[in-house]
Amino acid sequence: MDSLKIFESQIGLVIEKYPKLHRAITSEGKVILKGELEIVDDCGKFWEAFEVEIHQIIKYPLQFPQVFEVGGKIPRIADWHIYEDTKSCCVAIAPEESIACKKGISLVKFIDDFVLPYFFNQAFRRVEGYYKNGEYSHGIQGIFEFYDETFEAGGNVREVIHLMRKMASTHIKPGRTHECFCGSGSKFRQCHRDGFNQLFDLDRRLILIHADLILKVWN
Repeated sequence: MDSLKIFESQIGLVIEKYPKLHRAITSEGKVILKGELEIVDDCGKFWEAFEVEIHQIIKYPLQFPQVFEVGGKIPRIADWHIYEDTKSCCVAIAPEESIACKKGISLVKFIDDFVLPYFFNQAFRRVEGYYKNGEYSHGIQGIFEFYDETFEAGGNVREVIHLMRKMASTHIKPGRTHECFCGSGSKFRQCHRDGFNQLFDLDRRLILIHADLILKVWN
C-alpha cells in the first residue's frame, strides 16, 4: 500500500477519536485532515482550540505528516517551533521522529503522542509566556539537548559528541556485564545502558549527521 492510501485509510480512525477533524481536499486535489483540535490537560482544564491541517507526505508512515496551524494563533517563526521555510509545525526533533517512525506510525498515535503535546505547549506559552519544562529548543540546540539528556552528559558538548560517535559504531547490544560501548571500562549495566537502549532503533547514519551538526555549531 502506498503512502497516500495508508494516510487515507487511517483518517476514519482519527475522526472517530477527534470528531472536530474531517477529511478535506485542497485546491490541488490533495487529501488532508482539517479542523479543530481542543487542548485539554490531564486535569480536564480546557486551554485553547487550534485550527489545524495535517498533510500526507511521500515517506509517510516512515516520516511524520506535515502539521500546519492555520488559525493565526502561533507566530510563524522558529522561536515558536515553526519551520520558517515550510511554515509547518516542528512537533518533534529529528531523533524523536526517527525513533517513532522506525516501524511506521499511525495518524492516531502521531496526534496523541506528538501533535497534542506540541499544541499544549503552544497554548501554555500563549497563557503563561513560556514553554513548560521538558520542551526541547528548536533546531540543532534541541537535538543536542535530546542526546545530552539521553546520555546524562550534563551539558558537556565534547562528551555528547564522543558518545554519539561511539553509539553510531556499535550495532550489537552489549551484555549486562560487558564493557560499556563508551570505552570507560565500566560494565554496561552500570554505565550507559539506558541511553543505549533508548537510541538502539535510531539510524546510525543519522546519529553521525547530528554529531557533525552539533560539532559545527559549537566549533
